[in-house]
Amino acid sequence: MSAVRRSMDGVRPKERQKNDTKELIEELNSVVGDRPQRTGLHKTSWVNSGNTRPHSTPVKSFRPTTTRALLSLVPWLLGAGLVVSGLLYVSKQGAEMKARIVSNAGAAMSRLLNARDSLKTFDLGGAQENLTSAQDSFEKAQKSLGILTPGMIGLFAHIPGLGALSVGNDLLKAGILASDAGVAVSDAITIIEKAGILARSNSTEKLVNEQIFKPLDETIKRAERDILEAESIMGGISSDDVPDAYRVQLDYVREQLPEFQALITSARDGLSFLQSALGSDHPRQYLILFANSSELRPAGGFPGGYGLLTVEGGHIKDFKADDVYNPDGQIKDLIIPPRELQHITKTWGMRDAGWWADFPTSAKKVAELYQRGGGTSIDGVFSIDPEFLSAILKITGSITLNDYKLTLNSNNVVAELQREIEYGKNNATGQPKKVIMDLAPIVLQKISQLSEEKLPILARELISALKSRSVMMFFSDTNLEKYALSQQFSGSVRETDGDYLNVNIANVKGSKSDAVTDTTMKVESWLEDGNMIHRLTLTRRHDGGFSPYAFYNQTNQSWVRVLVPEGSTLRGISGNASPVLKSLIEGTKTGMQEDADLVKLEETYSVDRGKSVTTLKESGKTGFGFWMTIPAGSTRSVQLEYAVPAKYVSSNYHLIIQRQPGLRVSNLELTLQKGSASNIRSSIPPMTDWPDSWRLTSDFKEDIDLRVSME
Repeated sequence: MSAVRRSMDGVRPKERQKNDTKELIEELNSVVGDRPQRTGLHKTSWVNSGNTRPHSTPVKSFRPTTTRALLSLVPWLLGAGLVVSGLLYVSKQGAEMKARIVSNAGAAMSRLLNARDSLKTFDLGGAQENLTSAQDSFEKAQKSLGILTPGMIGLFAHIPGLGALSVGNDLLKAGILASDAGVAVSDAITIIEKAGILARSNSTEKLVNEQIFKPLDETIKRAERDILEAESIMGGISSDDVPDAYRVQLDYVREQLPEFQALITSARDGLSFLQSALGSDHPRQYLILFANSSELRPAGGFPGGYGLLTVEGGHIKDFKADDVYNPDGQIKDLIIPPRELQHITKTWGMRDAGWWADFPTSAKKVAELYQRGGGTSIDGVFSIDPEFLSAILKITGSITLNDYKLTLNSNNVVAELQREIEYGKNNATGQPKKVIMDLAPIVLQKISQLSEEKLPILARELISALKSRSVMMFFSDTNLEKYALSQQFSGSVRETDGDYLNVNIANVKGSKSDAVTDTTMKVESWLEDGNMIHRLTLTRRHDGGFSPYAFYNQTNQSWVRVLVPEGSTLRGISGNASPVLKSLIEGTKTGMQEDADLVKLEETYSVDRGKSVTTLKESGKTGFGFWMTIPAGSTRSVQLEYAVPAKYVSSNYHLIIQRQPGLRVSNLELTLQKGSASNIRSSIPPMTDWPDSWRLTSDFKEDIDLRVSME
């Protein structure tokens, strides 16, 4: 034994270990190979009870090297036992872990989608609350994995029965990425809350870039990267690998991720739009029309005043306000006005240029006539009506104009401004709109001083105003205008392959009576020989007559155009007026200029004098024009029936009812008669099932986009 030890002591450590292992295997093989069948013996009787076995074969004793080698295996054997036990436990818990992960991740994604919806309405507080909740849910999902590291999970994924962990981990990765994208959006919201500096005249390009545009760009890029990676991971997960209880939820989340990505992409497009529109590339000038919806016009309200806004380097640089009659007085050419205005004015100017229902078309004409009146080249036209001004004053608080002894708030601003314009001290001096010129810069200053808590409220009001067309915008820059059109900020007549309706009112010598005139609309519809027949009843109630303000007591006289799908035909009309209107330019057109765009519109006129109705074509639609006269204190209704060609009607029926800017409608009712139409399977928005019809009612503050699926 000593010789063996001496010989082994001369062997290198690795060789000694190899020899010990070989010797151990030989010893174990010898023991196991010599082991006989045993019955009725305690297993320790031959291991721990001495040097003999219960049979004649002698026991081969272990040498020290053997004992030492066996002892060296104990930690490995214990570790193997723990691993096996762990694998058995993990195998048992794997599906439960995955279910918890999917559940928490699903809850988190629901929160993210809620945040998306909040962002669409600029509910920044609600968005941030949902984003925070989403992050909490993903953290709970992460804790479901306990001490398991990604490396361990990757190893277990190749072991039968443990692939559930890998799926759960992938879901968690995608969820955490989506959560981080949400956090980035939340960071962007915080940045937006500083946006008041955009309206400050003392802001600099560097300040705006460092505090607004650069950090916004970084957060949006981060959100984009996260969502794209999350989509990639989710795309690699099979629905079959997810418990049945959560499969529908998983598929829903997977379908919604692209929408969340679309929101982030929209944010990037919006940032680019904002930077360019605010003059980051070069200075821009915009005309701001203060459209008075108390005196309705096709593209909003009569613009008694306007402003000239200059932006540069991402912020407002200058703003000036003026009376619309000042540039109009500088137009040297005598331009023939629209036929319907010729009994109140001899010439056409910027004040009456918004004659088309399509705001971009009207805005181009406004810009053209502004320049003909000596104005500079401009980059766009915005329209703002009193409803938005009232909303602003709700946020900023009241404004006091000491020179006028006026305190304006959200409730009285329209009436008080109108009173000052009509009867104020500046009316006698020939500057009736000076009050608007004095008020506008103060409002802008108030906006620039809004707190971070109030700026999101203002943003929400702006989005609402854009949807209702209380605010509209047109850009001469093709890319900016394309974005405005895509977001429906432009006030354009909407294009559609389906049915369409737009009731458009132009107040002509009706003073400010639209402010006290209530309007309701009823549309009764049915199918007939494949065509859709509509019976439109337009009712207006004039509540003036006893107001202390005379401009509310005048007869409301309006030229009404009903725009419908091209090729539609009028079947009948009743209740419309036939006023005798004497043109101020009849027989005196010598030396006057015709406007090519106006001529193009009026060349489409086909007048039915017996019915006192004009059929026309405008903005790709057929129109029916007529007069409506409503004395103060009375109610009038006009009813017309028309047929929409079958090519606009299908089992998936689509109808857009577009709201005129500035027109307030207290109630709109649409009915689709039964018996004439197939059964309705579904509709968005939902229609109510009545015995004789399906009905939809609305306060019509925004466009109605009705989609009906019929059998």
